[in-house]
Amino acid sequence: MAKFFIQNEKLDNQIKEIRFRIYNTMNGVVSDSMREKGIVYEQNYGVDLPKIKGLAERYVPNYDLAMRLWALQIRETMILATLLMPMEEFTAEEADKWLKEVNNIELAEQISMNLLAKTDFATEFSLKNAQSDDFWQKITGFTLAARIWKKFNEEEQVEVIQATLKNADTEEFLLYKVVAVLLARLCRRGEKEAKEILELVADFEHSGQKSKQYIFNEIRNEIYFLNF
Repeated sequence: MAKFFIQNEKLDNQIKEIRFRIYNTMNGVVSDSMREKGIVYEQNYGVDLPKIKGLAERYVPNYDLAMRLWALQIRETMILATLLMPMEEFTAEEADKWLKEVNNIELAEQISMNLLAKTDFATEFSLKNAQSDDFWQKITGFTLAARIWKKFNEEEQVEVIQATLKNADTEEFLLYKVVAVLLARLCRRGEKEAKEILELVADFEHSGQKSKQYIFNEIRNEIYFLNF
C-alpha cells in the first residue's frame, strides 16, 4: 500500500540527496549476490553496511525523515530509517507496522540491532513476536531477544526459552540458527542457567533431526567456551 506524506521541502531535499549518494555508491555485484542468497528487496543498490552507517552520520535523527525513508522500500533507505529513527519517538504500534514489511534476515538483524533493541518496549516486543505464526516476525523476535538477553527477568527468560523449544523442530535453517544463538546467549547468564538449558535440550544430542542436533551442539560449545 502506497504511503503519502505532507510535502516538506527540507525533508524532500534530504531524501533526494540521500538517494543520489546511494546511487553513486551502488554495487551491482553485491546486489546480485544478495538476491541469489534469498535476500530480496523491491530495490537494492548493494551499498555495503559501513557506507550506509557513514551516510546516516551525515543526518540528525528525525522521525519524519525515517518514516519517509522506510516507505521508499529501498534496501539502503530502509536500513537508514532504522538508524535515523529517534527511538524515543518510535512506538510499539509503529514497530508492528514496520515488522510486517521485514522479509529477509538482513533487515531483521538491522532493525533489531539499530532500533528495536534500544526501545523501552524491546522485551515484550521480542517475546510477542517470537511466538508469532508469521515466519519473519518470529525470526525478528528471536533475533531481538538474542540482542537483549540481559534484559529478561526470570519469568521472561522462561517464556522465551519455551518459545525456542517449540521451534526447535524445523527444517528452516534461519529459524533453528537464531534459536541456537539465543539459547547460547542465555547460557551466559550464569552456570546454573547454562546447565538448566543444557538439560532441557539433552535429548537433542541423539535426535535424528538436524535442527535439534545443531541447537545442542551450539549450546554445548558455548558452555565449553564459558568454562562452566
